[in-house]
Amino acid sequence: MGHHTIIIAEVGECWNGDVDQAKQLIESAAQAGCDYVKFQTLDRETVKDDDPERDWFLKVALNEDHIRIFIDHARKNNIKPLFTPANLQKIKMLKEKFHQTEVKIASSVSFDQDVIDYAAGHFQKIFVSSGMNSEKDVKHLIKALHKPKNELYIFHCVSEYPTGPLLDKEGLKALSEENVQLKNMAWLKKAFPRHHIGYSDHTVGTLASVCAVAAGAEMIEKHITLDREKPIRLYNTKTGYLGTDHVLSLEPKELVEFVSQIRKVEKIMGQEGWYRSEGENLLKNFLVGRF
Repeated sequence: MGHHTIIIAEVGECWNGDVDQAKQLIESAAQAGCDYVKFQTLDRETVKDDDPERDWFLKVALNEDHIRIFIDHARKNNIKPLFTPANLQKIKMLKEKFHQTEVKIASSVSFDQDVIDYAAGHFQKIFVSSGMNSEKDVKHLIKALHKPKNELYIFHCVSEYPTGPLLDKEGLKALSEENVQLKNMAWLKKAFPRHHIGYSDHTVGTLASVCAVAAGAEMIEKHITLDREKPIRLYNTKTGYLGTDHVLSLEPKELVEFVSQIRKVEKIMGQEGWYRSEGENLLKNFLVGRF
Protein backbone atom coordinates (compact mmCIF):
# COMPACT_ATOMS: atom_id res chain seq x y z
CA MET A 1 0.00 0.00 0.00
CA GLY A 2 1.11 3.55 -0.71
CA HIS A 3 0.65 6.64 1.40
CA HIS A 4 -2.67 7.84 2.78
CA THR A 5 -3.75 11.02 0.99
CA ILE A 6 -5.23 13.56 3.38
CA ILE A 7 -8.63 14.65 2.06
CA ILE A 8 -10.05 17.98 3.23
CA ALA A 9 -13.72 18.63 2.53
CA GLU A 10 -14.03 22.41 2.18
CA VAL A 11 -17.44 23.70 3.26
CA GLY A 12 -16.53 27.36 2.93
CA GLU A 13 -19.64 29.39 2.15
CA CYS A 14 -21.67 26.37 1.04
CA TRP A 15 -23.38 25.99 4.41
CA ASN A 16 -25.47 28.97 3.29
CA GLY A 17 -25.60 30.45 6.80
CA ASP A 18 -27.74 27.52 8.00
CA VAL A 19 -26.38 25.54 10.96
CA ASP A 20 -28.44 22.46 10.07
CA GLN A 21 -26.94 22.45 6.57
CA ALA A 22 -23.48 22.82 8.08
CA LYS A 23 -24.09 19.80 10.28
CA GLN A 24 -25.29 17.79 7.28
CA LEU A 25 -22.12 18.72 5.38
CA ILE A 26 -19.96 17.66 8.33
CA GLU A 27 -21.79 14.32 8.42
CA SER A 28 -21.44 13.88 4.64
CA ALA A 29 -17.70 14.52 4.80
CA ALA A 30 -17.30 12.04 7.65
CA GLN A 31 -19.43 9.37 5.99
CA ALA A 32 -17.48 9.73 2.74
CA GLY A 33 -14.23 9.07 4.58
CA CYS A 34 -12.65 12.52 4.45
CA ASP A 35 -9.99 13.33 7.02
CA TYR A 36 -10.97 16.96 7.68
CA VAL A 37 -13.99 19.20 7.24
CA LYS A 38 -13.03 22.84 6.80
CA PHE A 39 -14.79 26.17 7.31
CA GLN A 40 -13.75 29.76 6.59
CA THR A 41 -14.21 32.17 9.50
CA LEU A 42 -14.55 35.35 7.43
CA ASP A 43 -15.10 38.46 9.58
CA ARG A 44 -18.25 40.53 9.80
CA GLU A 45 -16.34 43.46 11.24
CA THR A 46 -13.90 43.85 8.37
CA VAL A 47 -16.04 43.22 5.28
CA LYS A 48 -15.81 46.40 3.22
CA ASP A 49 -18.97 48.40 2.58
CA ASP A 50 -18.40 48.30 -1.17
CA ASP A 51 -17.68 44.56 -1.37
CA PRO A 52 -20.13 43.12 -3.95
CA GLU A 53 -20.75 40.13 -1.67
CA ARG A 54 -20.96 42.08 1.59
CA ASP A 55 -24.50 40.96 2.49
CA TRP A 56 -23.67 37.35 1.66
CA PHE A 57 -20.45 37.38 3.71
CA LEU A 58 -22.34 38.83 6.66
CA LYS A 59 -24.65 35.82 6.42
CA VAL A 60 -21.96 33.12 6.22
CA ALA A 61 -19.26 34.61 8.47
CA LEU A 62 -18.72 32.46 11.55
CA ASN A 63 -19.28 33.67 15.08
CA GLU A 64 -17.95 31.90 18.17
CA ASP A 65 -21.13 29.87 18.62
CA HIS A 66 -20.85 28.58 15.05
CA ILE A 67 -17.26 27.52 15.58
CA ARG A 68 -18.08 25.77 18.84
CA ILE A 69 -21.01 23.92 17.27
CA PHE A 70 -19.01 22.87 14.23
CA ILE A 71 -16.05 21.63 16.27
CA ASP A 72 -18.33 19.59 18.53
CA HIS A 73 -20.31 18.12 15.64
CA ALA A 74 -17.14 17.21 13.73
CA ARG A 75 -15.72 15.42 16.75
CA LYS A 76 -19.00 13.56 17.32
CA ASN A 77 -18.72 12.33 13.73
CA ASN A 78 -15.05 11.34 14.03
CA ILE A 79 -13.73 13.86 11.54
CA LYS A 80 -11.20 16.58 12.27
CA PRO A 81 -12.40 20.21 12.15
CA LEU A 82 -10.23 22.77 10.39
CA PHE A 83 -10.63 26.52 9.97
CA THR A 84 -9.28 29.19 7.67
CA PRO A 85 -8.99 32.49 9.57
CA ALA A 86 -9.72 35.76 7.82
CA ASN A 87 -7.18 37.82 9.75
CA LEU A 88 -5.02 38.08 12.87
CA GLN A 89 -8.00 38.52 15.19
CA LYS A 90 -9.61 35.32 13.92
CA ILE A 91 -6.48 33.17 14.05
CA LYS A 92 -5.90 34.31 17.64
CA MET A 93 -9.48 33.37 18.48
CA LEU A 94 -9.01 29.87 17.02
CA LYS A 95 -5.95 29.32 19.19
CA GLU A 96 -6.80 31.13 22.39
CA LYS A 97 -10.53 30.37 22.70
CA PHE A 98 -10.81 27.06 20.88
CA HIS A 99 -7.31 25.66 21.44
CA GLN A 100 -6.87 24.59 17.84
CA THR A 101 -3.46 23.12 16.99
CA GLU A 102 -4.04 22.92 13.22
CA VAL A 103 -4.92 25.73 10.84
CA LYS A 104 -5.33 26.40 7.12
CA ILE A 105 -3.96 29.61 5.62
CA ALA A 106 -5.81 30.70 2.49
CA SER A 107 -3.96 32.03 -0.53
CA SER A 108 -5.40 35.50 0.04
CA VAL A 109 -4.22 35.51 3.65
CA SER A 110 -0.76 34.15 2.79
CA PHE A 111 0.31 37.76 2.16
CA ASP A 112 -0.69 38.86 5.69
CA GLN A 113 2.61 38.76 7.58
CA ASP A 114 0.95 39.16 10.98
CA VAL A 115 -1.17 36.06 10.39
CA ILE A 116 1.81 34.10 9.06
CA ASP A 117 3.99 35.00 12.04
CA TYR A 118 1.25 34.09 14.50
CA ALA A 119 0.57 30.77 12.77
CA ALA A 120 4.25 29.89 12.77
CA GLY A 121 4.53 30.54 16.48
CA HIS A 122 1.33 28.93 17.71
CA PHE A 123 0.24 26.04 15.47
CA GLN A 124 1.91 22.65 15.13
CA LYS A 125 0.32 21.67 11.81
CA ILE A 126 -0.12 24.36 9.18
CA PHE A 127 -1.85 23.90 5.84
CA VAL A 128 -1.18 26.75 3.43
CA SER A 129 -2.26 27.50 -0.14
CA SER A 130 0.11 29.11 -2.62
CA GLY A 131 -2.38 30.71 -5.01
CA MET A 132 -1.34 34.09 -6.46
CA ASN A 133 2.17 33.65 -5.03
CA SER A 134 5.20 34.26 -7.22
CA GLU A 135 8.22 31.97 -6.75
CA LYS A 136 9.76 34.67 -4.55
CA ASP A 137 6.53 35.05 -2.57
CA VAL A 138 6.13 31.36 -1.82
CA LYS A 139 9.77 30.98 -0.77
CA HIS A 140 9.36 33.89 1.63
CA LEU A 141 6.07 32.42 2.88
CA ILE A 142 7.46 28.98 3.66
CA LYS A 143 10.60 30.39 5.23
CA ALA A 144 8.41 32.46 7.56
CA LEU A 145 6.18 29.50 8.46
CA HIS A 146 8.94 26.96 8.96
CA LYS A 147 9.87 26.32 12.59
CA PRO A 148 11.54 23.21 14.04
CA LYS A 149 8.29 21.88 15.56
CA ASN A 150 5.98 22.87 12.70
CA GLU A 151 4.62 20.43 10.16
CA LEU A 152 3.89 22.24 6.90
CA TYR A 153 1.44 21.17 4.19
CA ILE A 154 1.74 23.29 1.05
CA PHE A 155 -1.03 23.28 -1.54
CA HIS A 156 -0.56 24.08 -5.18
CA CYS A 157 -3.58 26.26 -5.77
CA VAL A 158 -4.87 28.41 -8.60
CA SER A 159 -6.92 31.22 -7.04
CA GLU A 160 -9.24 31.44 -9.99
CA TYR A 161 -12.88 31.01 -9.08
CA PRO A 162 -16.04 32.95 -9.81
CA THR A 163 -15.85 36.10 -7.72
CA GLY A 164 -15.15 39.82 -8.12
CA PRO A 165 -13.92 41.01 -11.54
CA LEU A 166 -13.47 37.46 -12.85
CA LEU A 167 -17.13 36.72 -12.17
CA ASP A 168 -18.07 39.90 -14.01
CA LYS A 169 -15.93 38.89 -16.99
CA GLU A 170 -16.43 35.12 -17.24
CA GLY A 171 -19.67 34.45 -15.40
CA LEU A 172 -20.32 31.57 -13.05
CA LYS A 173 -17.49 29.28 -14.16
CA ALA A 174 -15.03 27.10 -12.29
CA LEU A 175 -11.30 26.87 -13.02
CA SER A 176 -10.68 25.48 -16.51
CA GLU A 177 -8.59 22.36 -16.98
CA GLU A 178 -5.92 24.16 -19.04
CA ASN A 179 -5.21 26.44 -16.08
CA VAL A 180 -4.80 23.73 -13.43
CA GLN A 181 -1.02 23.48 -13.98
CA LEU A 182 -0.43 20.41 -11.80
CA LYS A 183 3.26 20.45 -12.66
CA ASN A 184 3.56 23.28 -10.16
CA MET A 185 3.51 20.51 -7.57
CA ALA A 186 6.82 19.21 -8.94
CA TRP A 187 8.32 22.67 -8.48
CA LEU A 188 7.04 22.78 -4.90
CA LYS A 189 8.42 19.31 -4.15
CA LYS A 190 11.83 20.33 -5.44
CA ALA A 191 11.79 23.69 -3.63
CA PHE A 192 10.52 22.30 -0.31
CA PRO A 193 11.58 18.64 -0.04
CA ARG A 194 11.08 18.53 3.72
CA HIS A 195 7.43 19.55 3.55
CA HIS A 196 4.19 17.93 2.35
CA ILE A 197 2.86 18.96 -1.05
CA GLY A 198 -0.72 18.71 -2.29
CA TYR A 199 -3.43 20.30 -4.41
CA SER A 200 -6.40 22.56 -3.64
CA ASP A 201 -8.96 22.03 -6.39
CA HIS A 202 -11.21 24.71 -7.89
CA THR A 203 -12.31 22.76 -10.98
CA VAL A 204 -15.61 21.07 -11.73
CA GLY A 205 -15.65 17.34 -11.02
CA THR A 206 -12.95 15.02 -9.71
CA LEU A 207 -10.45 14.51 -12.54
CA ALA A 208 -7.93 17.19 -11.54
CA SER A 209 -7.74 15.97 -7.95
CA VAL A 210 -7.42 12.33 -8.97
CA CYS A 211 -4.63 13.28 -11.39
CA ALA A 212 -2.95 15.24 -8.61
CA VAL A 213 -2.89 12.15 -6.38
CA ALA A 214 -1.37 10.15 -9.23
CA ALA A 215 1.21 12.93 -9.58
CA GLY A 216 2.18 12.61 -5.93
CA ALA A 217 -0.16 14.93 -4.01
CA GLU A 218 -0.08 14.10 -0.31
CA MET A 219 -3.27 16.01 0.44
CA ILE A 220 -6.30 17.19 -1.52
CA GLU A 221 -8.76 19.96 -0.74
CA LYS A 222 -12.14 19.94 -2.49
CA HIS A 223 -15.26 22.07 -1.97
CA ILE A 224 -18.51 20.34 -1.00
CA THR A 225 -22.19 21.30 -1.07
CA LEU A 226 -25.55 19.71 -0.38
CA ASP A 227 -27.06 21.09 -3.60
CA ARG A 228 -25.02 22.45 -6.50
CA GLU A 229 -27.84 23.20 -8.93
CA LYS A 230 -30.10 25.47 -6.87
CA PRO A 231 -27.47 28.20 -6.25
CA ILE A 232 -26.51 28.14 -9.94
CA ARG A 233 -30.16 28.42 -10.98
CA LEU A 234 -30.78 31.29 -8.57
CA TYR A 235 -27.73 33.14 -9.85
CA ASN A 236 -28.54 32.64 -13.53
CA THR A 237 -32.16 33.68 -13.12
CA LYS A 238 -31.29 36.53 -10.73
CA THR A 239 -33.93 35.26 -8.28
CA GLY A 240 -31.63 34.76 -5.29
CA TYR A 241 -28.02 34.44 -4.18
CA LEU A 242 -26.24 31.60 -2.37
CA GLY A 243 -22.66 32.43 -3.22
CA THR A 244 -20.55 31.22 -6.12
CA ASP A 245 -18.55 28.31 -4.68
CA HIS A 246 -21.31 25.75 -5.27
CA VAL A 247 -20.46 25.56 -8.98
CA LEU A 248 -17.11 23.91 -8.22
CA SER A 249 -18.32 21.76 -5.32
CA LEU A 250 -19.21 18.08 -4.97
CA GLU A 251 -22.55 16.85 -3.65
CA PRO A 252 -22.62 14.08 -0.98
CA LYS A 253 -22.92 11.10 -3.34
CA GLU A 254 -20.20 12.54 -5.56
CA LEU A 255 -17.98 13.03 -2.52
CA VAL A 256 -18.27 9.33 -1.64
CA GLU A 257 -17.15 8.40 -5.15
CA PHE A 258 -14.40 11.02 -5.02
CA VAL A 259 -12.86 9.53 -1.89
CA SER A 260 -13.21 6.05 -3.36
CA GLN A 261 -11.37 7.11 -6.52
CA ILE A 262 -8.50 8.56 -4.51
CA ARG A 263 -8.17 5.43 -2.40
CA LYS A 264 -8.09 3.35 -5.59
CA VAL A 265 -5.36 5.55 -7.05
CA GLU A 266 -3.32 5.02 -3.87
CA LYS A 267 -3.55 1.26 -4.41
CA ILE A 268 -2.71 1.58 -8.10
CA MET A 269 0.35 3.73 -7.36
CA GLY A 270 1.72 1.21 -4.88
CA GLN A 271 5.02 1.68 -3.08
CA GLU A 272 8.22 3.35 -4.17
CA GLY A 273 10.87 0.88 -5.23
CA TRP A 274 10.80 -2.21 -7.45
CA TYR A 275 8.10 -4.71 -6.63
CA ARG A 276 6.70 -7.78 -8.36
CA SER A 277 3.28 -9.19 -7.59
CA GLU A 278 2.65 -12.59 -6.04
CA GLY A 279 0.87 -13.57 -9.23
CA GLU A 280 3.97 -12.75 -11.29
CA ASN A 281 6.15 -14.85 -9.03
CA LEU A 282 3.71 -17.71 -9.29
CA LEU A 283 3.66 -17.51 -13.08
CA LYS A 284 7.36 -16.84 -13.71
CA ASN A 285 8.52 -20.42 -14.10
CA PHE A 286 5.46 -21.23 -16.13
CA LEU A 287 5.78 -18.30 -18.57
CA VAL A 288 9.54 -18.01 -19.04
CA GLY A 289 10.61 -20.35 -21.80
CA ARG A 290 7.07 -21.53 -22.40
CA PHE A 291 7.57 -21.55 -26.18
